[in-house]
Amino acid sequence: MMTSNCCFQAGQTALMLAVSHGRGDMVRALLSCGAQVNIRDDDGSTALMCACEHGHVDIVRQLLSVPGCDATLTDNDGSSALSIALEASQNDIAVLLYAHLNFAKPPSPVSSLTESLVTH
Repeated sequence: MMTSNCCFQAGQTALMLAVSHGRGDMVRALLSCGAQVNIRDDDGSTALMCACEHGHVDIVRQLLSVPGCDATLTDNDGSSALSIALEASQNDIAVLLYAHLNFAKPPSPVSSLTESLVTH
């Protein structure tokens, strides 16, 4: 069971508060002004983790679309955005995160080399 609630942690940024309250319009505005997505609050939570906990699918999509958004970060308890989504039974978000973590990254040079060796 989750011991923290992102809404009430010290050290939150405006982006985290907008995320916690499901304000996609404010999230969009803050991101367009250069809000940093990977900043953590005192519990180590990021805006992405808050969106996962609260089930804000559209906001998760917005955050994941930001270059440099790190979905692999963990909070002070060692929980990642994916584990938080799963724990909160946010299955749609878990699928998004899984796809982002496994398919959005560029192929490694080793796998590219292996592919070229196999196909030639």
